[in-house]
Amino acid sequence: NAKKYISGHQAALASGILGVGKAVLSGLLETLVVAVVTIYCLADLPRIKRVFYQLAPRSRRARVVLLGDEMFARVGGYVLGNVVISIAAGIATWAWAAIFGIPYPLLLATLVAILDLIPLVGSTIGGVIVALVALSVSLPLAVATVVFYLLFRVFEDYLLTPRVMGKTVNVPGIVTVIATLVGGTLLGIVGALVAIPVAAAVKLLMEEVTMPTMNRR
Repeated sequence: NAKKYISGHQAALASGILGVGKAVLSGLLETLVVAVVTIYCLADLPRIKRVFYQLAPRSRRARVVLLGDEMFARVGGYVLGNVVISIAAGIATWAWAAIFGIPYPLLLATLVAILDLIPLVGSTIGGVIVALVALSVSLPLAVATVVFYLLFRVFEDYLLTPRVMGKTVNVPGIVTVIATLVGGTLLGIVGALVAIPVAAAVKLLMEEVTMPTMNRR
């Protein structure tokens, strides 16, 4: 019975590690695809903008250019905000690991900051990795680390992200939360990545086009 219990426990542990590995690879692959597409778009951004603006009627082209430039600026603000949030996650990881003696605090902080760029699952995967390293110190510290990352995930998703994105993208906090949840539910990681820029673009169009048109009627 003892051997069966140990064997079952090892199988469950291996299955859990395999599941985490698949989630990490899937998240990194989707993020890599988005990053590559983004880099290509940024490299060819002036030509893309010219083609996009040429599609607008001449009489409205100046207005379209202003709105388009503002949208691109808000996308840049989203990228900046995402980097700020990831740095905050890295600093929190470094402080926790340094205070409680978890090995390689700087390396773990860097890893968590990079993984935190992946929406929905990034910070969770980083927390699992830090907890596994903490397990080499003691089981209570590993459990405490899991609790710490659960609390930090709530803080990041519902307090930090809405505030940072509200400043950098000019999108209300509640819209940020809803857009991320809806985008992640519909399209997974890619949906969560584009949810806030799309919400910012829709908000801009509502403010600058739809609402003024409705008020003139």
